[in-house]
Amino acid sequence: MSKPTKRSNVTLAEVAARAGVSRMTVSKALRNTGSISADTRAKILGAVEELGYVKNSLAGSLSSQRSEIIGIVIPSASDSVFAEVLSGTNSVIRPKGLSTLIGETLFDPQVEYEILSTIMQMQPAGLIVSGGMNRLDKTRTLLERRRCPMISIWDSESQVGDCTVGLSHRLAGQMMAEHFLAKGFSNIAYVGSELELDVCARQRFEGFRDTLAAAGRSVRTEISATAPRQTPSGRTLTETLLAKWPDTDAIQYLNDAMAIGGLSWLYDNSIDVPGQVAAAGFNGTATLQTIRTRLTTINAPRRFIGEAAAGALLNLIEDSGEPKSYNVELDFIQGNTT
Repeated sequence: MSKPTKRSNVTLAEVAARAGVSRMTVSKALRNTGSISADTRAKILGAVEELGYVKNSLAGSLSSQRSEIIGIVIPSASDSVFAEVLSGTNSVIRPKGLSTLIGETLFDPQVEYEILSTIMQMQPAGLIVSGGMNRLDKTRTLLERRRCPMISIWDSESQVGDCTVGLSHRLAGQMMAEHFLAKGFSNIAYVGSELELDVCARQRFEGFRDTLAAAGRSVRTEISATAPRQTPSGRTLTETLLAKWPDTDAIQYLNDAMAIGGLSWLYDNSIDVPGQVAAAGFNGTATLQTIRTRLTTINAPRRFIGEAAAGALLNLIEDSGEPKSYNVELDFIQGNTT
């Protein structure tokens, strides 16, 4: 069996020769800068496609001390919340000729450190990092010594980086507790998971619990240390909760996904919602799937967070404005489940 033939990467000079222009013109066309005619741009892009040229994002890092990569570190790309955040960031960053490199921590502090260490080696132009993590000291040191601008997202109380675009999770918990109290519920419960890992979820729970305590009410809890924060866990934990406290009349869930699971169990067991048990979630993702049951929830402007974070980062990269932190407003959605 013969060895595979080694192929060298197509160079910028080869693209320039094929298009009949200078290397500088090719570089400007690929970065979408400079005054280049539509015909010339079309020739260059045609040569790029024909030759199979792939831009080397690290090529300029030796001279400029940075690549054209934006590192984005989030808990999970599959979570619909962060999927919308990513959509917002990409809509702002990609038209500027920058690429995104996404890392998933899964709320593991060591994984976060390893991801950030790898991204830092690539001399990123900037970083967007999710707050709400139990961050290691060595990770904090790494971020403090970074050589690029950084925006922290999701948690407005996480003062890391040049500015923060997020929300008060403690306020979100307080808002739902006040709603439950106004509705006159007396046997109130909370269902959640992984609160030791997810600082933001823990802040929401504490805001919920403390607001109830201030009104002289306690909260029953069914919290798993390891269960996925998804629909199946919502079903299982709701069943366990009501086996312990069958007179529970209202449940706050960690998120909409777990609330949907809880609702499905309640309906399957002929429990009237909200007549016997009320239910509420957080993050507003259930509103996109509503047909008849409208979950009471608190909506976080997920795409806006991504767009605002990307805009703030670009201002810092381009030195075109002061960083502006956003404490985004929460939207209480009254459904028919409370």
